[in-house]
Amino acid sequence: MTGAKRKKKSVLWSKRNILRCEDFKQWGRRRLPILEWAPRYHLRENLLPDTVSGMMLAIQQVTQGLAFAILSSVHPVFGLYGSFFPAIIYAVFGMGRHVATGTFALTSLISANAVERLVPASSQNLTTPRNTSLLGLSDFEMEKIGIAASVSFLGGVIQVAMCVLQLGSTTFLLTEPVISAMTTGAATHVVTSQVKYLLGMKIPYISGPLGLFYIYTYVFANIKAVRLEALLLSLLSIVVLVMVKELNEQFKKKIKVVLPVDLVLNSFT
Repeated sequence: MTGAKRKKKSVLWSKRNILRCEDFKQWGRRRLPILEWAPRYHLRENLLPDTVSGMMLAIQQVTQGLAFAILSSVHPVFGLYGSFFPAIIYAVFGMGRHVATGTFALTSLISANAVERLVPASSQNLTTPRNTSLLGLSDFEMEKIGIAASVSFLGGVIQVAMCVLQLGSTTFLLTEPVISAMTTGAATHVVTSQVKYLLGMKIPYISGPLGLFYIYTYVFANIKAVRLEALLLSLLSIVVLVMVKELNEQFKKKIKVVLPVDLVLNSFT
């Protein structure tokens, strides 16, 4: 092999290696957007507004984490743990700059369905009354938390598999009426799951086909069991939340910080 051929081959080999390195960098930036925006982050311009946004998001997640943990049928403190990690993970892997991640009502309901089905309340009397070493929780509570953690882990595995298969592009098949129907149905199920707390009455676990109608049938059949103080407190809280939300929308240009009415109501209740 002559010197010219060797030189030409070495140049081609070096270009091939450079291309592979650039492809790897581009792949890493697509999968880890933090590698794209972190080196260009302007501390002087963005640190203060991002800090204020983070504080407001943290205040919101305190109340939502506690509420959605109860919605998931687990101890409320684990709602705070579940609200902390998604925000950090999304900062590394997320691409939307204006997306606030955290707990979600529909996934909490799905988790609660599995928890209440696999760990029924009737098994609480069969467990030992002693407390475990973790946070002083009973074995019954720890078993419920284990089921909820397993459901969450399985959901994460499914989402990672959907990301690998690029199934997010199939969302264009969902029309606006379908999305609106799904949102309305999810909101109806969330409100129904909170009826026992809004009315202050005990409702047995009901699931399966037409379970939504059976719940309201039970409520109207036992309407005398409604606690008046719980109903009045629930109505007052709803009115205050709606009023403050409307005020925030009306004066959002003048008010730089959103009023944390969720945290205030949670401290009073």
